Amino acid sequence: MDNRVSIKIDGNQLSARRGDNLLAVAQRNNVPIPSLCYHRKLTPTGACRLCIVKIKGMGGWIAACTVTVAEGMEVTAFDPELEAARRDILDYLLSEHNESFDRSYEDEFKALIVRYGLDDPVRRRFPSVWKTLGQPIDDSSPVLTYDASKCIKCFRCIKACGEVQGKHVLSMANRGIQSYIIAGLGVWGASECDGCGECIQLCPTGAIVEKPNRDLLITETPEKRVVSICPYCGVGCQIELVVKGDRIARVNGVEGVKPNDGRLCVKGRFGYEYVGHKDRLTQPLIKRDGQFQPAGWDEALDLIASKFKAIKAAYGNEALAGYASAKATNEDNYLFQKFIRTAFGNNNVDYCTRLCHASTVTAMLRALGSGAGSNSIEDYATADCILVTGNNMVETHPVTATYVKRGVAAGGKLIVIDPRWTPLVKHADVWLQPKLGTDIALLNGLMNAIIREDWIDRDFITHRVERGLEAFEELKDVVADYPPETVEAITGVAQGKLLTAARLFAKADRALIATGMGCSQQVTGTHLVFSLINLCLISGQIGKIGSGLNPPRGQNNVQGASDVGCLPMSYPGYLPVSDDANRKKVATVWNVSHEALSGKVGLTTVEIMQAAYAGSIKGMYIMGENPMLTDPNLNHTRESIQRLEFLVVQDIFPTETTAYADVILPGVTFAEKNGTFVNSDRRVSRVRKAVDPPGSARQDWKIIWEVAQRMGYPMKPYADETEIFNEIAAVAPFMAGIAYHRIDREGIQWPCPTQGHPGTRTLFLKQFNTASGRAILHPVAYVPQTEKADADYPFLLNTGRILYHYHTCTMSRRNQALTDFSNRSYVLIHPEDVKRIGLKNGARVKVASRQGEISTRLKASNDVLPGELFMPFHFGESPVNELTRDELDPDSKIAPFKLTACRVTAHQ
Repeated sequence: MDNRVSIKIDGNQLSARRGDNLLAVAQRNNVPIPSLCYHRKLTPTGACRLCIVKIKGMGGWIAACTVTVAEGMEVTAFDPELEAARRDILDYLLSEHNESFDRSYEDEFKALIVRYGLDDPVRRRFPSVWKTLGQPIDDSSPVLTYDASKCIKCFRCIKACGEVQGKHVLSMANRGIQSYIIAGLGVWGASECDGCGECIQLCPTGAIVEKPNRDLLITETPEKRVVSICPYCGVGCQIELVVKGDRIARVNGVEGVKPNDGRLCVKGRFGYEYVGHKDRLTQPLIKRDGQFQPAGWDEALDLIASKFKAIKAAYGNEALAGYASAKATNEDNYLFQKFIRTAFGNNNVDYCTRLCHASTVTAMLRALGSGAGSNSIEDYATADCILVTGNNMVETHPVTATYVKRGVAAGGKLIVIDPRWTPLVKHADVWLQPKLGTDIALLNGLMNAIIREDWIDRDFITHRVERGLEAFEELKDVVADYPPETVEAITGVAQGKLLTAARLFAKADRALIATGMGCSQQVTGTHLVFSLINLCLISGQIGKIGSGLNPPRGQNNVQGASDVGCLPMSYPGYLPVSDDANRKKVATVWNVSHEALSGKVGLTTVEIMQAAYAGSIKGMYIMGENPMLTDPNLNHTRESIQRLEFLVVQDIFPTETTAYADVILPGVTFAEKNGTFVNSDRRVSRVRKAVDPPGSARQDWKIIWEVAQRMGYPMKPYADETEIFNEIAAVAPFMAGIAYHRIDREGIQWPCPTQGHPGTRTLFLKQFNTASGRAILHPVAYVPQTEKADADYPFLLNTGRILYHYHTCTMSRRNQALTDFSNRSYVLIHPEDVKRIGLKNGARVKVASRQGEISTRLKASNDVLPGELFMPFHFGESPVNELTRDELDPDSKIAPFKLTACRVTAHQ
């Protein structure tokens, strides 16, 4: 059947997709039918009645937003009768409406009032009554104000909250002319509203407006609008920065582009104040006699170059190392790893991926040939089954979670595996709550059930798995030891729930897995991800549209920093440094001798610190990372950094790490630079400069370039970031077809090997990236964790993120909108345990492990199991990583942030 239909609007022939909304078709074809309640992201309401039309063969006037187009439809959109009715509708709405307008928001209602000549009071029929209604103003939210006198009851905010964000916090109170919007039970600030601001963005009248920068927004200062990428998590939301003067005044989500289609979370919409914060580093600082003193750029850069050269001369190339940054652009990071490999002469370059998803990448590379997510974020909205494991997605990747919730609303099934209750559990069909550290037993139990019930995909195993059924039999032998009763004894998960989850996943037409740091940050993290991959392979839930394994990245450019080579074992494009052909290729592009590039795999993040402690690493260059808060076993990290002979830290704020530096260099934020980020679904997108940096802060890539020059390892003189990206594309094969002009509006997902290639939404559709083109099963057995609770340390501690903050809080705690929601450390503990140890909810406590001790506040909660704790890791005054250990996963070298034996005592 033809998917197109032909219709007429006011005699004009138009082509439309069959089943399209009539009002949407009109808008796309520039037919200016007025409306206020309609929005393309929402189900039609038909509340405002402004889009009334006449349709041949249908009686009366019909709201265009409630009609789907059909072949031969003839529509009258404008005639005197319809226009008069629209004017009367607007006039009536206006009588109940507070017309005051402070120019701080886009008022669709006011524009229609002007269009229909009702800005002249003489032309109005109905008297103004809004002052007599006593409509409330709710100013209790940290981020927004609701003024009922400006509300036209269009339902857009209610539907935005429910249908777009999946939160369903808003509803209508009272009836008729006295009705108004409420959040929760009536007070916005006491409701479950988390401040995402979707209602603000979709409100057509200014009834809901943001609080921050009201004084700036109402001024007549000219504004400019710059499209860029959110600097927080790895969803990679496109944002519009509204700039007035030299300040960011507002952030909007960019509608109609991937991955977010206008959606934002509270950090994305309100977490920008740090850019202009008074604490910003504005000039180089050199430590003299234990005190930091301002210095000029030439003095600082010359000192850095001379010290690094001296260390190389005295101890050799291997005595230097660098940390790149998941928050910096691809262009910054590319030059940083190039600097380490040419100027330092080694591969000792790593960054925070080693502390979050290293085990995920390691397992996926070995089993599938690629360490990146296999699907697109929007695929969650159409999946038949979604398994989310070790990922508090609603708080850590809120916009991705909106697609998950949309998928569930459309009939998809949701399985959540997490030892702690998270908000996504509210939407789950099955919640599996294993004890900390027992995930592999649980996953082997799922596979045991799938095999026993014969829910496997034999055809997929035979044709797309290396060694086919032979490899499957080896896996079958391993998981045979994990029948439901055994798994229940190990994990605490009921047998019935296990079987239900196995059935939902294996029998779905399209099933997606979203994994997270709850899986990866373990000493068995690589084996755990192998188990997830095994689960996908035996059920055929990968290598097809809508199925696969996806690790949502925790920071804005974790994916990109790896893609452009900030790893100790690979060049840009994941080309192994140990391969002589790769060294020759890279050397040619870099215009250096390939003998000058080391073929020795470098040290990872934790190994660098261990080497510094041992005395073999003497100097470090840290760009945009804060290991004195993020590294495990911070007491050991502190001693390691103190043993360095020379440390350079390049950042935007003073941090726990800059305190130990010999030289501090001021870099710039995302809003002050051009470049690119790569998000969790491999989408390369543009970052654009919106404001100037403070003081004499410099572009990060230019600082790196200058140090290289002074060390005697000059790089080519790049004119701008475009030239750097073009060099990345020349080295990394999967980015060869991407260029700035191709991603001007919307990003492209790699692999994109040629300029004409559209990018790749789904990986592995034809083959995997292994040598054979087939995926590899890696059967793994459950091994109990070496870290156990005992009489001295009776609890097991889990750590993670919360919605309102971002890793080290360097950025997020410098935003009042975010700190008003949350600004204090805590430890979650089960109420039974609170009672058993004789403490009270809210009490100051000490949490101690075999590594260290910190102070925080106790928070009784059923979210955790008895015997288990949870702490957010953001707060420098309660640095959780004083407690964690630096034992490493032998495969990926990641540390076990998710399982530490602790005790909790009263704070003396």
